[in-house]
Amino acid sequence: MPAPLGGAQVGSAWRLNPYVGAILVVVAALYVAGTVVARRRGTRWPVYRTVVFVIGLALFAWTTMSFLAVYQQVMFWPRAVQIITLLMVVPLFLALGMPLTLAIEGGPRWLAGAVRRVLATRIAALLTFPAVVSIVFLVTPFTVYFSPIYEDTLRSRGAAWILSFALSALGFFYYWTRLRLDPVPKEYPHLVSVWITFAEAIADGALGLTLMLGHHLVAGDWYTALNRPGGLSPRQDQVWGGGALWLIGDLAGVPFLGALWRRMFDEDRDRAAEVDAELDALEAEGAIVYGTASTAAAGVTAAAAAAAAVAGSETGAETDDVDASTPASISHTSPAAVGAAAGGEDAKRTRPWWETDPVLGRRMGFLDEE
Repeated sequence: MPAPLGGAQVGSAWRLNPYVGAILVVVAALYVAGTVVARRRGTRWPVYRTVVFVIGLALFAWTTMSFLAVYQQVMFWPRAVQIITLLMVVPLFLALGMPLTLAIEGGPRWLAGAVRRVLATRIAALLTFPAVVSIVFLVTPFTVYFSPIYEDTLRSRGAAWILSFALSALGFFYYWTRLRLDPVPKEYPHLVSVWITFAEAIADGALGLTLMLGHHLVAGDWYTALNRPGGLSPRQDQVWGGGALWLIGDLAGVPFLGALWRRMFDEDRDRAAEVDAELDALEAEGAIVYGTASTAAAGVTAAAAAAAAVAGSETGAETDDVDASTPASISHTSPAAVGAAAGGEDAKRTRPWWETDPVLGRRMGFLDEE
């Protein structure tokens, strides 16, 4: 039985595991070596990716070897902080480090091929389906607390370590498929990740409230039999633990949403660069015809205006002078295509703006990628 938990114990109480520490050091060394190889191969690898990944490993070590590990078998709230940190905080840092991309860019050639082959399998696509990943992620904390798993990890240090690695692996799997920084078997609209984040926040609140307000003491016989001298009662201890689960779980969603929005902006920027490159290539090939659309009726597209100019020239009608600053059409656009485009514009006017907006529509899945 450790001494009653106080401020001095928070900084001085440690339970080191040299084997786990050695594993974490090896993983960090392999990651750094991969960044060196990737740079030699011409891949620009940001330093902050390395920093956040190493922070994730250090946070795993602190969570499993600090005072949280010392008191995880005798108090509820340190164990609660440990579980939610391993599930939602540590994996976020690891996922931001993009280890799968580094394995492809900075690892052995056979490893890159193996990763790509695995991601291309139907099993990988099934396991990364949003409903599958989200349900497993949301159900896991309830399963840990309301099954024999929790008390088993109190009685066995080996079971506690297995659960620690399993929680971090599951959390990484969740953030990997939602952020999509690393390659994934199939990409889904970011709106799915946003709604899943709200569902996760609700689940954290539900679990926290259940532990705080419920009459059932998790592993109550275990904590009661310890008969700790002074400090919190088992009931008060569980209330503190439920609050910690709720608070840390919701706070972890804030940087995740920030990373998700940044990912969305980066994809928009990359998409705009691709479109610009395509237009530049078409212009170089002479496939784009420039002209004005001032004589066209309001709401007519630039392609329709160019078609009208061509029709006017065939009948001897006067046309406007060429304006080299306004892209009017692509030379292979046919009148039938123009008419179809005009009909499509009329159909779009009956839909909400967020469905027809070219950026939001593609991002949220309302419009297909062209």
